[in-house]
Amino acid sequence: MQAMNPLTCSERQPRRSAKPIAVAMALALAACNQQGQTLTDGLPPDGYRSAYPITVTEAPQTLDIPVGTGTGGLSPDLRAVVADFGADAARNATGPVVVMTPAGSINQAAADYLARQIRTVLRQSGVAAAYLRSQTYAVADPRVPAPIRLGFARIKAVSPPCGRWTADALPDNQKGDDGAEFGCSTQANLAAMVENPNDLLIPRSETPVRGWQRWEMLQKAAKGSSPSASYPTSTF
Repeated sequence: MQAMNPLTCSERQPRRSAKPIAVAMALALAACNQQGQTLTDGLPPDGYRSAYPITVTEAPQTLDIPVGTGTGGLSPDLRAVVADFGADAARNATGPVVVMTPAGSINQAAADYLARQIRTVLRQSGVAAAYLRSQTYAVADPRVPAPIRLGFARIKAVSPPCGRWTADALPDNQKGDDGAEFGCSTQANLAAMVENPNDLLIPRSETPVRGWQRWEMLQKAAKGSSPSASYPTSTF
């Protein structure tokens, strides 16, 4: 588990609303309004990269665990999912890992029992006990079984949401402008596929040249032969 600083923003109790889980997670993860670094420097102001910029910033990573009223424990599949989530948190979390259980729901007792097993799996996956937080959230309808939500903050690459449809989606050839939604899905997919957001900011350092490969190339050069690699060709 990497060293992580505790939350610095003040934590508040979640309020009842139409989206109680989302509001509670935002408070539990102490989502400070910090402006991320946007990758649009030097780009044309009318390009899709400027219209839908990819931003490297701190954002929540969440996972919902379904809980039935009679759930007796984590299934092997759910245990593996929680273990992967815990391993990801151990590597990338920038704050505590929060386990949120529903309060007042029909499955509250089962959720409380399952949450204890989830915390055990998270610790086994590398999350230090000091960085585990347990909280509750208010449910909108107590008659509906509510999930357990796991969450932590991490550095992510994010882009603005698509689907605004403020104008024609097709490019305007007369004005030379891109359509309103042009490039949005491409930017969103790129941000979602980036494993290490730092790769969007600076290149990684070069790895050392393999010694045996360097020696082989020097031997070829000393003999007067070309050190370039040869690739076999085939006829189809």
